[in-house]
Amino acid sequence: MVYILDEGSVFDAPLDLIWKYLQSQEHRHESIKVLNREVVGNSVILTSERTVMGKTATVKVKNTLYPPFGMVQEHLEGPMQGSKAFVYYIPKGDETGITIVGEYVMSGVSEQQIREAVNWQAQRSFDEDNANLRAMK
Repeated sequence: MVYILDEGSVFDAPLDLIWKYLQSQEHRHESIKVLNREVVGNSVILTSERTVMGKTATVKVKNTLYPPFGMVQEHLEGPMQGSKAFVYYIPKGDETGITIVGEYVMSGVSEQQIREAVNWQAQRSFDEDNANLRAMK
């Protein structure tokens, strides 16, 4: 298990817009092909295809929302099954800071490879979200 702390990224949108975005049709990622989306209470269970370490993988992730603080992500199926993280938001006026803290697992790869895979996906998701948020303003 690899502990990862990723902090310092800032969305170009206030916190209230982040929550509107997360619940809207604008919340989509070009890098993720959604296969199934199920809403259960304050959780969204997403089955999708995405790139993990250069290969297409089917993953199932449960995102449990805790507005206005953040969300818990649990990897239920796929290469990172068993990984858990908390994504939290820090209001900064017209911007919102984002921090990810979690423990990640992936069998058959080194700690460094897990870090690279997690950081690559986090950066890609952040870039796509930030572009979508700018378009909503």
